[in-house]
Amino acid sequence: MVEREDRFASLVSSIMIGRILILALIMFVSTAQNGVAQKRSDVEGQIVIGPTVELITIAVEDFRMPGGFPTPDDSVLAVNMHQILRDDLQFSLYFNIVQADSAFLVDFARGNMKLDDWIYLGARMLFSGRMEREGGGILFTAEIIDTYRNKIIYSRDFVGEPSAYRYLMHRVAYDILYNIVGEEGPFFSKIVFSSATTGNSEIYYCDFDGYGLTQVTNDKSINVIPNWSIDGKQIYFTSYKKGNPDLYVYDITAQKNHSFSSRVGLNTSAVPSPDGKYVVGTLSLGGDAEIYLFDPSGRIVKRLTFSRMIDTSPTWSPTSREIAFTSDRTGQPQIYITNVDGLNTRRLTFSGDYNDQASWSPRGDIIAYAGRERDGFQIYTIDITGQSPRRLTDVASNESPSWSPDGLHLVYTSNVSGEHKLMVMDYNGANKRELGIPGACKTPDWSRNIR
Repeated sequence: MVEREDRFASLVSSIMIGRILILALIMFVSTAQNGVAQKRSDVEGQIVIGPTVELITIAVEDFRMPGGFPTPDDSVLAVNMHQILRDDLQFSLYFNIVQADSAFLVDFARGNMKLDDWIYLGARMLFSGRMEREGGGILFTAEIIDTYRNKIIYSRDFVGEPSAYRYLMHRVAYDILYNIVGEEGPFFSKIVFSSATTGNSEIYYCDFDGYGLTQVTNDKSINVIPNWSIDGKQIYFTSYKKGNPDLYVYDITAQKNHSFSSRVGLNTSAVPSPDGKYVVGTLSLGGDAEIYLFDPSGRIVKRLTFSRMIDTSPTWSPTSREIAFTSDRTGQPQIYITNVDGLNTRRLTFSGDYNDQASWSPRGDIIAYAGRERDGFQIYTIDITGQSPRRLTDVASNESPSWSPDGLHLVYTSNVSGEHKLMVMDYNGANKRELGIPGACKTPDWSRNIR
């Protein structure tokens, strides 16, 4: 727990300074007995900007059904749902999941744990879940008890289909985090990327945790560098299916794509602005690659860079007022920032001889990028003033970082296991794990929450 507290203290003192001034963190939800009506309660707790931060310690009991599980499938479903909720709460970085130690394992397995037992184990809160069958669906009742006061502080019913149990538990985790902490987790977000698992480079996307893999293109061509639209309904990508590297937009609902830019030369790296007004991308109309501003239809609004070298890989600030990009105008690729009108261009990175693939945190204060080292590319973060570069990866070659919508996690590619795979880690480089996507994966982009 001390290790997690140290990590979270670093979080508050770095990327959350200026945003999390929470004097009443644990503003729980009081509820009527029907489990639907909610209001903020008076449970006290706080995140303090400083050297110590106390995580929310919570125990998660095994999920039950009134009268026991009627079938083995129901029992397996309960176990799977329980694990998803635990994983989601742990992934959020706000909760410390309390485990039952060896002295309590028998009572835990039988559902005989008492509040005093959980208090002894350090649980400030106790989550219990009750499942019931309603026709062909599931009624899931989520309940949280303040163990110190033996008081229900959160209760809510959720309805879903058994086949969509992962989505159901993501809903539960999202609602708990929002009502307990006041933050929106990434539980409805998705990750788009290119993969050559079929022998061709095609576009795919998956849920934030690697599940729900969906293929977007099947052109048997080269499709690369995908990026989400702000509403998560479209995907921008570059395709060579007609010979030239052209930009396309894929409509997820219609399951069709249309041309966005097919100008002579390079058309790539299209990224919509957070306010939805513009799209920034790279064209090579004059021979060298430059950054251009488009309207949503693909019409050029303005050329933003005018160097005689390569300018590419743009990323928006969360305010839509600035753009970071890669340029080798000084002889080596480095990260630069410019205003949306192309003015006030300044260099951000000075360490290293090759820095690329910038990704601006949705929290606004730091930028992740890939920097070349002797052992391959490594993921770094740097604040937007150009200070405090921090290396997050150390083993193998790691590239293409992209931020989660809450700014607390990064997806990237790493060849630590051989070919490049999708990996996720915390904002500070902790808790690295592979998402389990087959094939060599490249250039992931993490969406906002998609409902």
